[in-house]
Amino acid sequence: MKQQIKIVSYNIDGLPEKLDLNTLPWPLRPIAWIYKFIKKTSWITINDNPNKANDISLIGHKLEELSPDLIAVQEDFNYHKELMSVLSEKYWSGEYAGGFDLSKLLSRAVTWWRPFPLPRFKCDGLNLLMKGSRFSGFFEHIIPWKKSHGYFTHANDKLTLKGFRSYHVMGRYIDLGVYVIHMDADFYNPATCPDVTKDVKARTSQFKQLAEYIINHDSPLYPSIIIGDTNSSVYYSWDETNIVQNLIKPLQDSKTQIVEVVPSGDKKDVDRVFIINYSDAKYKLIPRECSYDESFEGLSDHLPLVATFDLVENN
Repeated sequence: MKQQIKIVSYNIDGLPEKLDLNTLPWPLRPIAWIYKFIKKTSWITINDNPNKANDISLIGHKLEELSPDLIAVQEDFNYHKELMSVLSEKYWSGEYAGGFDLSKLLSRAVTWWRPFPLPRFKCDGLNLLMKGSRFSGFFEHIIPWKKSHGYFTHANDKLTLKGFRSYHVMGRYIDLGVYVIHMDADFYNPATCPDVTKDVKARTSQFKQLAEYIINHDSPLYPSIIIGDTNSSVYYSWDETNIVQNLIKPLQDSKTQIVEVVPSGDKKDVDRVFIINYSDAKYKLIPRECSYDESFEGLSDHLPLVATFDLVENN
């Protein structure tokens, strides 16, 4: 038996355009008054794109046309309804964890980072969409990173509970393991942000956490896919070393093969896909094609990474 599977990883840049401090709960409303007095406005701009809702609606329609079997999304925050407006008819969806809503700062949607009383939104921005015609069900586990860096600076990773999601996807003919990830970001620039040591240490911890989880929880009875935004650039040696030392080597042994699927052409980015094949599994994944879809240009600050695999019987 030989089948094909098409998957997409896409950071849809779903941060809200603006946050209105006037929506803060009443006990915190003085913050809005002070901010307005200093800045002469109560709005905080988060996303520079003024047409975000419309763009994500277009993303949903274009993904429907692309018709992949699995869609792994990152930064699915405030425009989930727009994304799913057409996709919900054909795709199963994992849990939507919510977005940024200042009115919920004193609710269970927010946790407080210690030792300082700083709020963290309990949303990871991650999800996996599974085509209903190919998959009959799934199990989902949501795991936050143990270590991250940057609250007011360094890409503000501590504002949310970023992490990874683990899925056991049950197919009509074959099961798959899927790990959707979004790792710590940084803004490395020799002039303005030359020191990303703590960001790299956070990603090191995250790769180790992911590898340890896979070792302890992955099933050797079917292949698995790791996919998402690694925030690890192919142009920096520290990121490439990090991936090899803390993800690939720990998972590689006599019965397990992990391989990164590299996009064709010269365009490379932080979006990555890895496959894990087990010698004891009945089936394995063979890379067929992998590329960025440039027809999505301008709808997000990322392009969707599209990969196709042959699913073949293990010899």
